[in-house]
Amino acid sequence: MKPYALFYGAYNLEMGGVIDFKQSYHTEKEAFEVATQIAKNDIFTSWIQIFDKKTDTAKIYSVVDGKLKERKDKTCPAGLFETAQPQAC
Repeated sequence: MKPYALFYGAYNLEMGGVIDFKQSYHTEKEAFEVATQIAKNDIFTSWIQIFDKKTDTAKIYSVVDGKLKERKDKTCPAGLFETAQPQAC
């Protein structure tokens, strides 16, 4: 089983779900590397999510200027995104 599912798209609809699923990966590092390339190369992608199927948790990123900005808290106001470093919103 590949436990890290990658979702991304132009609009993050709360109930978007399966239509935004792209691929699963064996490691989070693998998924993050692909996400980084998507952020650099796909101008229509505005968000990326890496979902861990084992723990039922997700890391959510916004794509800003071709880079990933991690959202630590889904309730953060727009514009208060953090870099992919572990910091609170």
